[in-house]
Amino acid sequence: MPDFLNQASVLSLRCFVAVVNANSFSTAARQLRMAPSSVTKHLQLLERATGAALVHRTTRRISVTDAGEAFYARCVDILEQLEGAVAGIAGEQAAGGHLRVTAPPSFASAVLAPGLPRFLEQHPGATVDLVVSSDVPDLVRERVDLAIFIGDELPTKQAQVVLAEGPQVLCASPAYLKAHGTPLSLADLEQHRCLCPRFSEVAETWHLRSGKEWQSMRPNAVLLSDNGDALRSACIAGAGIGNFYRFHVAEGLAKRTLVEVLPQHPLRAKTIYAVLPHRHMIRPLVRGFTAFLREEVEGALGATAKLTSQRSGRKARTAS
Repeated sequence: MPDFLNQASVLSLRCFVAVVNANSFSTAARQLRMAPSSVTKHLQLLERATGAALVHRTTRRISVTDAGEAFYARCVDILEQLEGAVAGIAGEQAAGGHLRVTAPPSFASAVLAPGLPRFLEQHPGATVDLVVSSDVPDLVRERVDLAIFIGDELPTKQAQVVLAEGPQVLCASPAYLKAHGTPLSLADLEQHRCLCPRFSEVAETWHLRSGKEWQSMRPNAVLLSDNGDALRSACIAGAGIGNFYRFHVAEGLAKRTLVEVLPQHPLRAKTIYAVLPHRHMIRPLVRGFTAFLREEVEGALGATAKLTSQRSGRKARTAS
């Protein structure tokens, strides 16, 4: 054991874990910002120190040996304990460093932008680079620490954390409903002017619950846009009925600049994911940011639910 400790290093362990996670020396090297030859040397050092082959290499792929699988699990434990010890010394709340984050436009404007000042205040040593995009990038190649994705299923097999369900809501301005009438059924909805996001399945079909079943309808789209904020502004201005994530229109619903339409026929919810470049060795700052995201989403959705409950109570008191 002393000989092993003299020969091996924490960096060697990190290189081995990165190679196994990425299933590639070149990808692991990019992730660690090292030369591929350096990663190879560190892995060779570990194999000499342990006296066992940890991976089999071919010109096209690598595979982990049985000894490598067992050693990998121990390495992950060691590195996680080491990072936990460092985090304990520095303090999770004071965790510093740089974060590169991607998020869809609606989520970035409605959830992230209002909440980021609080996160930065809690983590005075942190800096954040926010990239607004609906796509899930190659996190390793583009050096992204966390990507927000909203949809039915992730288009990637990368590590993920489910933050929350993302309910959708149909809404319109009071002025639009006064001029065009309030739809009382799904058949009524088909006659209304609708606002839809471009390059999205929502532009083609809306899925609404009718009793115990889902019913699909094609909206009569009079305005298409790839910018959710533009659609929301147009909806508030009276252009038509829009399909939005509830967190995106929570403020409008609270201020009554928007009114929910057909609440008895809810839209099919999506899932809000935090996508990570790898499943292990998650930095304390990334863990803190993930917890912050969950709180912000729950806060945005909870505020709307609380508002709806308060209104229902006021209506009940008025009726009595």
